[in-house]
Amino acid sequence: MNVVLPSFLSKGSQYTYLEDDYVVLDVETTNISKGSALEKSNRLVLACWTVVKDGKVTRKSKFGDEYEQQELLDDIAAAKFIVAQNAKFEAQWLKRCGKDLTELLLYDTLLGQWVLDGNLNNEKNLDALGFKYLGVGKKIDLVAKMIAAGVCPSTIPRKWLLPYCGKDVDLCHRVFLEQRKLLAEREQLHIVHTRNLTCVVLADIEFNGMQLDGDAVLAEFIKTTEEREAALHQLQSMAQGVNFNSPKQLGELLYDTLGFEELRDKKGEPQRTSAGGRATGADVLLQLNATTDAQRDFLDTYKRFSKADSLLSKNLTFFQGVCEEFDCKFYGQFNQGIAATHRLTASGRPLLFKGEKKTKSVQFQNMPREYKRLFKSSGEDYEIVEVDGAQLEFRVAADLCRDEVAYEEIVNDVDVHSFTAKAMTDAGEPTSRQNAKRMTFKPLFGGQSGTKAEKAYIKFFTEKYVDISKEQKSWTYKVLNDKQLRTRYGMMFFWPGTKMSRSGYIDNTTSIYNFPIQNFATAEIIPIALVHLWHRVKHLRVRLLNTIHDSVVADVHKEDVDAYKEQAKEALTSDVFRYLKELYDYEFVVPLGIGVKTARNWGVGKSEEIWNVYPDGKETYKLKE
Repeated sequence: MNVVLPSFLSKGSQYTYLEDDYVVLDVETTNISKGSALEKSNRLVLACWTVVKDGKVTRKSKFGDEYEQQELLDDIAAAKFIVAQNAKFEAQWLKRCGKDLTELLLYDTLLGQWVLDGNLNNEKNLDALGFKYLGVGKKIDLVAKMIAAGVCPSTIPRKWLLPYCGKDVDLCHRVFLEQRKLLAEREQLHIVHTRNLTCVVLADIEFNGMQLDGDAVLAEFIKTTEEREAALHQLQSMAQGVNFNSPKQLGELLYDTLGFEELRDKKGEPQRTSAGGRATGADVLLQLNATTDAQRDFLDTYKRFSKADSLLSKNLTFFQGVCEEFDCKFYGQFNQGIAATHRLTASGRPLLFKGEKKTKSVQFQNMPREYKRLFKSSGEDYEIVEVDGAQLEFRVAADLCRDEVAYEEIVNDVDVHSFTAKAMTDAGEPTSRQNAKRMTFKPLFGGQSGTKAEKAYIKFFTEKYVDISKEQKSWTYKVLNDKQLRTRYGMMFFWPGTKMSRSGYIDNTTSIYNFPIQNFATAEIIPIALVHLWHRVKHLRVRLLNTIHDSVVADVHKEDVDAYKEQAKEALTSDVFRYLKELYDYEFVVPLGIGVKTARNWGVGKSEEIWNVYPDGKETYKLKE
């Protein structure tokens, strides 16, 4: 398939933001809650926008819903990009208005500041940015107070609402002008460009949602509920009359009746609650050491109860509610401006279930692996296809640090997890390859503690991959001297309070080791791949559903699966090499890997196709059963 990618993915496209040919946009809607563009009952009330063209600035506005915004769409079609604060919201409304998002280039002032601030958790709302750049204080006018109190904008007099929205547009415009100047000076336009491109894709993905298997969810909900109730009944029979919600009664059971030894702090003192009572929290119970049969029976039962209770409260109750009240359609919510490393975070869209006073959600990225099977394709003719970057963070570390040993192992397809298992086993802790996976890349992220065997493995890792170790240490000394670090690909991180202790330990070592690697892998490379994949498959029967860590999940028509795999391989490898070279001025030398699984349910694929693709176009393939 011959695919033509849009011009804003090509060399030099990041400099488009320096051109004065754009639209600054803000919209007010009937529902001001997050993700409101996804609510069919929600309507657009007012659009305010400023057109900048050839030195001329024209302010416009239009009351009315999304079906009455043709003038806005015409102005956007004639401009090179749009500017907005928290632009994913505006992008979703433009989709509601009929705009093809694949044609849209935007600039988000929130993301612009996120790039400028690096890992610093400064306020990035429009008021804060106005004060930072322009000395403009907080909005305290009547309309702002009304909206903050939950008053529907459609009920606010138009003569009040219009200046309020127009003020936001003007402030966003002025902030943008300040940001683009700084980004150009710091040579970071390419980074904010990637963030902006990704923002549009995420806006589209949030619209698509994922299909839950109602029967599978119900069966899992019933089974786990029964397991919880059985474990609770057994606990109650072990301690008749004890109220497990009473810390005092539970403490008496644990330490007086059952005779558990209290956990102690670093000073050797028994752990206490803030109120001075004996510690009885769930985290404490799971750490207690059982030495008698009665203690072991109690802990085994409690662990079963705790696991089932956690699964219900964190995931299954929410899934069952979605199936009962929202037709089994699960919508994700993706955030680019939360994690200090700039990786994406994801959760389920907050929902208000019947009889509840507060909205509920779930953590999407930390969901138990076995629950992936609860998500299915949209129909009999469709399959779930998951693609991921194979050992991406290790490959990134090898490339950033130019580690020859790591490079050779990647080229020769060495199983690094088996190396980890052997190192830990040799150190006296027999470990399987599967269990070793959690340790393999711990040293990349600054991990220095653990069991005797884990510490031995970390030592082996640093001695084996000498160049990775040297480069990470050089980063810490750079930060110690400069309080900041600029990576080879242009990202900047800041640790203003970094100092060295008398023992020689440098503050923030863990995050200094971690951020350049995790950021490059999951905040640059995966988003670059995601954007290219989205544009590559627009003519196929494909809907992108989700992206977690280094993976992308899609719903693909069976007849288009092979074509989708080919486009995914190009997006996650060749497109990344080219984009990094052309926009980041960074030559990636390590081959990139891609794994592909296909099944009716997410995560149930029986086999995995794996490609290794080199910067020169050479590739290898294997089928992993």
